[in-house]
Amino acid sequence: MDEYKYKVSDFEGPLDLLLYLIEKNKVDIYNIPIVKITDQFNEYVEQIDIFDVDYASKFFVMAATLLQIKSRLLLPKQIHPVEEEEEDPQDVLVRQLVEYKRVKQISAVMASMWEKRSYMLDRPHTPMTYTPQFKGDIDKKALFDAFRMVYQTLPEKEKAEIHIQQEEYSVDECMSRVVSILRHASGAVEVLSVFQTCHSRVELVVTFLAVLELLKCGQCCTISEGEDGNTIALRFISKRET
Repeated sequence: MDEYKYKVSDFEGPLDLLLYLIEKNKVDIYNIPIVKITDQFNEYVEQIDIFDVDYASKFFVMAATLLQIKSRLLLPKQIHPVEEEEEDPQDVLVRQLVEYKRVKQISAVMASMWEKRSYMLDRPHTPMTYTPQFKGDIDKKALFDAFRMVYQTLPEKEKAEIHIQQEEYSVDECMSRVVSILRHASGAVEVLSVFQTCHSRVELVVTFLAVLELLKCGQCCTISEGEDGNTIALRFISKRET
């Protein structure tokens, strides 16, 4: 069977062609037979019949580099005075080939992974099981005003002294406390009164979140009170009402 004939245009660049010749001749990349590889490389370069000057020039540059390395090996070495020597072009070429081969192998692995991924289907989004129970309107401004009023009245800690103490307030605990206040009340309870039971700003913030969570879950509702209707109160909603 005749071997498939490659053209220069079948390769991504001169390093790709050079790596192909090394693998074809089954030689060690760190011990390249420069004379043989250079001759084969030049045979491919002579077949260039494309009009892309930038693409073709890369092969001509590599051919010139290989000829330089070949000539250094064939010509007798001259003894020069001790001075800073230039890096061997063959060592530079080997380093480039090793790096190119590594990148090419990684690209092949990534291409295989991408092909496998193309056969996969995205899982549909899981619908949220939570269904809001709250019905009605919340006077957000009145709720915030009550929060701000209590927040501003709570004393600030002295900045000169630092007291380290553990304060733990969870939303669930504050929700239970608010529900207990509403259950034991004879009627609706002003939200300002609920917030005034807090002893620190941290506790107030968590209690505020607890009230919002109770409203969202439908365990309590808001009622506007007062002559101007700006006072907001909370009323507990029992399971029988829901």
